[in-house]
Amino acid sequence: MPALWRKAISSDIIDTMDTKFRTFLAIALIGMIVPLGAQESGGSPVFAPYPSHLRVGVRNTAVLLTWEDSPDVVGGYVIYRHVELPTADNFGDAVMIGEASDGVGSYEYTPPDDGLYYYAVLGRSDSGVYEVFIPLRNSSLVGISVPAGGKVESGDTASSMPTAASGQSAAASSRALQAVGGISAHNDVDAIVVSFSAAENTGRLVLYRATEAIKNPSSILNAVVAALIAPGSVSFRDYPVPGIAYYYAVVPEKELLGGILAIKPGVNATTTAASVPAGSYRIGLPEPSPSSRSIPLPYLVLTKTLSTASPVTTQDLSPAPRELKPETRKAAATLVSQAGTPVVITMPKVTIFPEDLKSDGGQEYTLRSIITDYFAKGLYADAAEQLTLYLSLPRSNAVTMLAHFYRGQALALSGSWREAFFEFLRAQDNYYLESQIWMECVLAKIREG
Repeated sequence: MPALWRKAISSDIIDTMDTKFRTFLAIALIGMIVPLGAQESGGSPVFAPYPSHLRVGVRNTAVLLTWEDSPDVVGGYVIYRHVELPTADNFGDAVMIGEASDGVGSYEYTPPDDGLYYYAVLGRSDSGVYEVFIPLRNSSLVGISVPAGGKVESGDTASSMPTAASGQSAAASSRALQAVGGISAHNDVDAIVVSFSAAENTGRLVLYRATEAIKNPSSILNAVVAALIAPGSVSFRDYPVPGIAYYYAVVPEKELLGGILAIKPGVNATTTAASVPAGSYRIGLPEPSPSSRSIPLPYLVLTKTLSTASPVTTQDLSPAPRELKPETRKAAATLVSQAGTPVVITMPKVTIFPEDLKSDGGQEYTLRSIITDYFAKGLYADAAEQLTLYLSLPRSNAVTMLAHFYRGQALALSGSWREAFFEFLRAQDNYYLESQIWMECVLAKIREG
């Protein structure tokens, strides 16, 4: 690894994380941090030679690690374990436990004992390993242990937590739990009211919401921040999506910013779910009528009871033909006589652009293959079918316009006049003159038919 790049990473990222990791942890958990791999500097993507979205769990008697590859890593990955949160300072004490190739995205490992271990997945190059450690991205935020003498049920993935949340001291966790307690949540019309008690001078509170029980600090990773509650408040009225059961947890903001994330079910995390009944609407909104657009999506309004598989209606809804009045027939005949002899519209010559008969590569290769193999040989029905399949996938605007123009010709030459007309409409922005000639012919054929 180049010395200058490693020095920049160490000074700008790793040292900052080492001295201010508590604040980094809090911000990451609250969800306010931007993934480093998604940032841009000067309009160019940041070089990110490390995996992302690392998840560590226990399956049976093994630890399972999964991650997403980085396009900047071309030499595979090296997996390490450590008894502490991995950093650049303590990396020398880490133990290498395995390797993984690009595209694998997972690694299974059986620890030697039931001790608490942290894990890191580092990218590798020809010059060595990129020693970059970013919690929740390529290194685990909490220690994981495999239950001694037991197994997690097959198919489940669970994470073990240290007795003091994320390695923090028991005294700090106890202090955080004494600040907030007595949490409960219940439904009130169209909202869920979360009530709790807070010690004096607790400051602002962070309210988390999740669809699964919040049992420990790692559960926060699957929760979202529902609100930041002002100091002195002892309840909050939440308006979640109706019909879904939710769990809540309340954490003091100042403790969170200090790196203390203490969760205890029944104290600052609810143990029973609360929900707003499905079909409830917000107070103040008008009651929707059966004929209006529902919230948030439209629905079909049926005016008849369906007890069988019979059609809703067998009535022919097309207008019935009727005889014109004598004065109407006379006026129509006058208009026809004044129009004179109708202009005879001939079929335009088939248009094939010379470059489309070449078999060069690029995104037009498949289109040109259809033109040479079907369209140029007069197999117009087959060409129209192949062009339909070709347009079913996303294409660039220029290629899409060209494909519509060829498909319009193929349909017209196959006698599908109406469908051909709409194809020329789609193509006329780029092929106006060529499409207009065909559209006049197609309209004339439609009038005749």
